Amino acid sequence: MNSHSVNRRTNTCCAICESSNRASICSACVNLRLNECRNNLKSLKAERDALYAKLSEALVKKGKADDQENWLLLRKEKIAKMREKLQLRQIQVSQGKAKIEKMSRDIKVKNELLDKARGLLETIRVEQMEKNYPNLVCTQSLGHMAITSERLHKQSVIVKQICKLFPLRRITMEGERKDGFSGQYDTICNARLPRGLDPHSVPCEELAASLGYIVQLLNLVVQTVCGPALHNSGFAGSCSRIWQRDSYWDTRPSSRSEYPLFIPRQKFCSTGGETSWSERSSSNFGVASMESDKKHALESSRSGSFNYASASPHSMQTHKDLQKGIALLKKSVACITAYCYNSLCLEVPAEASTFDAFSRLLATLSSSKEVRSLVSLKMASARSSKQAQQFCKSVWKVDSTISSSTLAESAVSLPMTRNGFEQNVPSSTASFLAELSDTGKIETAIEGWDIVEHTYPPPPSQIEDVEHWTRAMFIDATKKITNSRK
Repeated sequence: MNSHSVNRRTNTCCAICESSNRASICSACVNLRLNECRNNLKSLKAERDALYAKLSEALVKKGKADDQENWLLLRKEKIAKMREKLQLRQIQVSQGKAKIEKMSRDIKVKNELLDKARGLLETIRVEQMEKNYPNLVCTQSLGHMAITSERLHKQSVIVKQICKLFPLRRITMEGERKDGFSGQYDTICNARLPRGLDPHSVPCEELAASLGYIVQLLNLVVQTVCGPALHNSGFAGSCSRIWQRDSYWDTRPSSRSEYPLFIPRQKFCSTGGETSWSERSSSNFGVASMESDKKHALESSRSGSFNYASASPHSMQTHKDLQKGIALLKKSVACITAYCYNSLCLEVPAEASTFDAFSRLLATLSSSKEVRSLVSLKMASARSSKQAQQFCKSVWKVDSTISSSTLAESAVSLPMTRNGFEQNVPSSTASFLAELSDTGKIETAIEGWDIVEHTYPPPPSQIEDVEHWTRAMFIDATKKITNSRK
């Protein structure tokens, strides 16, 4: 150290090393000072970078905090506005409810007043009709009775012809038959109907034929009695089909599947399920499958058993579709049976089967006298006691002053003076008497009846005599009208 410094002093003239007042500085001193400054700058730079990182992190945190605070402020403002709107809506809803309640009370009061006024007007109208036009009420009632009687008579004739075409009865087969079937069966055209939902309870040929007959019979009965039909069907003899209709007013099928009412032949039912016997695209309704009556049915034996274990999936689906078709057909038969029994105010036989009750209904509908008696009892029970007394006083009284001439006068006076009392006479009465006076349709339905000049009503217990008297009165009234116009 000392030798080096000695050499430096001897070699250089440094103002720093030699502590002199000379202006020259050696390079070693310069480098030393530069290294010190460099190290100092590095430490300061590292400290600056650390402080800058801390500052950046603090700024990021502060920015996030500011954003969150601003978001909270905005949310609070929105919540406050929504609360104000909610309070306003609640006030409006409460006001609306109060308004609706007030309107409901007003409407209720008005409806009560209208009901009272309507009842009063109806009472006044009935009193005026009974006071001024007593024969008009009798004429309308008698006309309704005559039209109903004629309609029921024609309906019974049609139903009787249908029953002759498709005889439906219940038989009992005693002993063991060759085909292995015995016991009680419902038959149509001597073809046995299945028991319950088992399609194998009867031979396949009789099954297809009987279900086809039932489909056609049901279609004819529905059209005749104007009853509800729960199904649509494609009648094709022993290859008929059935499907569920969408509603009572819409006859379109409710689903894409239609059910057969027959057991398909083996030729048309392979195990692969590639046949189209159940598809709705087939338009021949299975007629092409009726090649021979002696072909074997699909996995069905003459003993009426069905082997579920050995049956193929397609055979099982065939069996299920056939059961669904039978169930839908029976449901539709039960519906039309209940409808007709209710219209006649009769109870459906509880002990009878579906087809047996249907056959009893057809027997009742085919009897004109029985149906007329039931309808007469229904009309008598529906009429109130006061109306019945007035009706008996005005119609069934032996010494009544109502004659054929007064009936004719009441029938003629209505179209002539309609403008005078249009508000007092119902439109249905006017239309009935207008048709009675303008057209002679009633005369065509009552040929062969004797006309009595001054007829008196018989006791109401004799239904046939009442009908005879009613028709005679109408003939006399219409002839009087025609003569007066001429």
